[in-house]
Amino acid sequence: MSNDVTLNLHEAADHLKIHPKTVEDLIRDGALPAGKIGRAYVLMKKDVIRYAESIILKQTADRLRAKSPKRIRKIGAPQISVAH
Repeated sequence: MSNDVTLNLHEAADHLKIHPKTVEDLIRDGALPAGKIGRAYVLMKKDVIRYAESIILKQTADRLRAKSPKRIRKIGAPQISVAH
């Protein structure tokens, strides 16, 4: 039985479209907040969504930064010598 507020490990994995072991690794690394009740992890749905949003925003920003044009060196006035 599931509710709208909490998720178990497998439900969180389904929401994030990743393997449950990866969710467990994220929890152990502290990247994804969770509590352990008995042998089962309990995650807040809002935390799972917040994690997904942060990853999406970071990776999108990284892609945009990579696409931005390289810094162009300012070119001064040409040095032309005129023979008289």
